[in-house]
Amino acid sequence: MTWFPQLSTGCLVQLPLSRRLVWRAITNRLENGERISLPDTPAGRIEWNLAYKELSEGEAAGMGSFFRNCRGAFGTFSFADPSANLLGWSEDLSRPDWQHGLLSVVPNRAAPNGTLSASTLINAVGAAQQLTQTVALPGQYTTCFSAWLRSDSPTTVTLRRGSAVQPLAITSNWKRYYITGAVLGEDNAPFGVELLPGQSVDVWGFQVEAGPYPSQYVPVTTASGIYERTSFAADELAITATGVGLFATEFTLISRL
Repeated sequence: MTWFPQLSTGCLVQLPLSRRLVWRAITNRLENGERISLPDTPAGRIEWNLAYKELSEGEAAGMGSFFRNCRGAFGTFSFADPSANLLGWSEDLSRPDWQHGLLSVVPNRAAPNGTLSASTLINAVGAAQQLTQTVALPGQYTTCFSAWLRSDSPTTVTLRRGSAVQPLAITSNWKRYYITGAVLGEDNAPFGVELLPGQSVDVWGFQVEAGPYPSQYVPVTTASGIYERTSFAADELAITATGVGLFATEFTLISRL
């Protein structure tokens, strides 16, 4: 599977960006003047208008090479929504998207946003246990996995993406923690939190995004945000030199729903 390239910073896009959702309906007009309209759902699409400035020579060359390999608008590739939480059911850990091993999950706990949408994870067995969810992202992608964590007693838990781990000192105050980076050679690696025997931790606001740093938390239900049928909208890509070793380009991508 081919993926849209990230920049050297680990970002997919530069701001600002615009996104337009387009739906299509099929209409039949009968002889008596009656009109019947039905949605043509497979024809729905998202149009991403992306502009890049101050690209390095390597980044500009990489974008041009990717465009040529796609044969312009002919080829398709996968694109991760840069503004989306790519997890499913970020606040309902009982859903089958989540794997929690032998951890006990207690829902309806007080969350930092004033709701009862947090959960308590309890490891009552004699071995480390993980709460994980797998997201279909390439290992070479820089991602950021974040969550709000707290514990009644100071302790250390681990956030992880595949083999990459980030031990964290947790206190009794809610705080957002994250792990960022790539895991080369580990496509579709699971994201999760690991608890040692006897630990109990409150968790809320899990988020995975295709970028190096956490952005505003977006609660989600059904997993979405990865578009496997994306293409360039045009067969030409203009890359302009704007300075010594600096380049700019602007184009539109189309993701089929």
